[in-house]
Amino acid sequence: MEIINCQQNTPEWDICRLGMLTCSEAQAISANGLGLKTLVNKLVAERLTGKKENGYQNADMERGRLMESEARNVYELETNNTVTKIGYCKFDDYIGGSPDGLVGNDGLVEIKCFKDSTFVDYMFTGKVDTGYEWQMQMQMYITDRKWCDYVVYNPNFEKSLIIKRINRDVQAIEKIKYGLDIGKSLIKLMIEKLK
Repeated sequence: MEIINCQQNTPEWDICRLGMLTCSEAQAISANGLGLKTLVNKLVAERLTGKKENGYQNADMERGRLMESEARNVYELETNNTVTKIGYCKFDDYIGGSPDGLVGNDGLVEIKCFKDSTFVDYMFTGKVDTGYEWQMQMQMYITDRKWCDYVVYNPNFEKSLIIKRINRDVQAIEKIKYGLDIGKSLIKLMIEKLK
């Protein structure tokens, strides 16, 4: 794995991710179905054109980007862990990801800054979205880490930080690895045929 030191959500970071199977798509990758095929089409288009398709953006995602640094600082104070920020982890020429930070030799951190109503729901249920579960498992796979602290932050609440440790799941990672192998093969095959 190669760590590329760039700031996330910048043009340089976008170039690193161009045409790559990334952790944000881990659920589709692990399912190895129509979602993976749709993803592969998008990635092949990016590789052939050198241009990124505009992704989905909403106010919640923007808030998360703006508050991530504050949440990371609160996490460090709360846990006494030091988080090393990284830009992009390149696993190989087809696979990569962008964890929100490395913790020690064994851990990661994944930060979500939910709006008030979603934060209340998470406080009540404690349920981690399935897509985020897959994202963290793929991050652990590509970085060879044992756990990821799922950090949910909203400063509007007295208890503003909730941390849930997600451990490496060997069975989930096997599904991800299988989907990655299929995805890489499809990308290579389609590019060969289209060229």
